[in-house]
Amino acid sequence: DISVDDFGSGFSSLGLLKDIPANVIKLDRSFLGSGSKREHIIIQSVITMAKDLDLKTVAEGVEDKAQAELLKQMGCEIAQGYLYSKPIPENEFEELLHAAFG
Repeated sequence: DISVDDFGSGFSSLGLLKDIPANVIKLDRSFLGSGSKREHIIIQSVITMAKDLDLKTVAEGVEDKAQAELLKQMGCEIAQGYLYSKPIPENEFEELLHAAFG
């Protein structure tokens, strides 16, 4: 997969979507800040645009169940953040996978 990381911040822009063969947009955590109507409109627009372009959407920085539920209702396929796990070293991650899947 090729992803556009931190979409909507820094150097990631709409221009990248037409110029590179990305198949994933990682929505920057800054869009989950205040939970304002304006933020919700931006998030929904990005998710809708991604679906129209046959791209998956990953929301970064999900910290609570309300954010996760909102993103799910908006059609976001994948979420990551402290709600699910704090960052862990690779060896701990491998141990968790091994314990879960053998």
